[in-house]
Amino acid sequence: MKPAPSDDHLESELSIEIAAPYYDEDLHAWVLSRYADVLAAFREPGLVPAGAKAKKVPAAAENDSRDDGPRLKMRAETLDALSPQQLREWSAELTSIAHDQVRTLPTDRAVDLVAELAQPLCLRLAVMVTGVDPDDAEELRRIAQPVSDAAAEPYDPLMSAQAAKANLLLRGYFRVGPEPLRDSGFVALSHTVPCLLANSWFALLEHPESWHRLHREPDLMTQAVEEMLRYAGLTRTLFRSATEDVDINGLRIRTGDHLVLRILAANHDPERFPEPQQFDVTCPHSGQLSLGTGAHACVGASLIRMAMIAITGPLVERFSVAHFTGAVEWKGGSSFRSPASLPVLLQEGSA
Repeated sequence: MKPAPSDDHLESELSIEIAAPYYDEDLHAWVLSRYADVLAAFREPGLVPAGAKAKKVPAAAENDSRDDGPRLKMRAETLDALSPQQLREWSAELTSIAHDQVRTLPTDRAVDLVAELAQPLCLRLAVMVTGVDPDDAEELRRIAQPVSDAAAEPYDPLMSAQAAKANLLLRGYFRVGPEPLRDSGFVALSHTVPCLLANSWFALLEHPESWHRLHREPDLMTQAVEEMLRYAGLTRTLFRSATEDVDINGLRIRTGDHLVLRILAANHDPERFPEPQQFDVTCPHSGQLSLGTGAHACVGASLIRMAMIAITGPLVERFSVAHFTGAVEWKGGSSFRSPASLPVLLQEGSA
């Protein structure tokens, strides 16, 4: 069994359902979708990241003897590697490459923004960050595909087995730097970030007034990225397990309980975001949960934001608007979905 709400993905025409926490007997898990509940779960130290399927918490965790030192050490090393100075250097290099790539995009034929822009630029970023040999990059991206597929659909045992084999192959290529910036970082940058960009650009294409607004007012880009993450964030669900008894806004979670956090639903909760189904890059929303928050927030959040700005900025700077030239096909699974391609006709000048 897996969660299969039909309303919490971008291609759905249904309004996203926001419900009080409930226990799903098939999933053997609590399901949280309200913003306040998901936020509380992120901030609760007794809830730790987990896999999709409920498992018994080890006795050591039940006795609260779990040593969090190695994880915190790895997190600190990663944040140090993603220093503001380093991010500025990568941003300058990636932005320059993005401008060059965008200049090659034609206006007299259909362009696939995923294959011709998002994927090659994110692969270049993956090489920068992980230090892998550029000559190996394309082959490593191919090897990493099953890892990304399994992340999108974590309930498929065959995908999980294929991902395990791919991970073994990948690890031999990455030997330096913090662990999140090795093979897992390469997978995230070469596969996951292109999917996030595809979702974000789909939202812009569906709302051409927002695309044109960014074309005219590029200073809105940083703010716009937060709205893209809120409205079109990639992550649909994340999972947590309780290492101790905790309280989530009056809900009693017992040690060993499993939780499903519906991230995209929380980002569309009208109790937190007025008119949540509207996409508005001028609205100074804050608090989106696509990259988590608190002690278990995405350690690469600053890197992801930098990549979104460095790649999207040159695109909307040159082109005032873009129009779909064909149907959009979607890929992914219960944890995240994104357009497999974005066939568009790009237009310069006034819209």
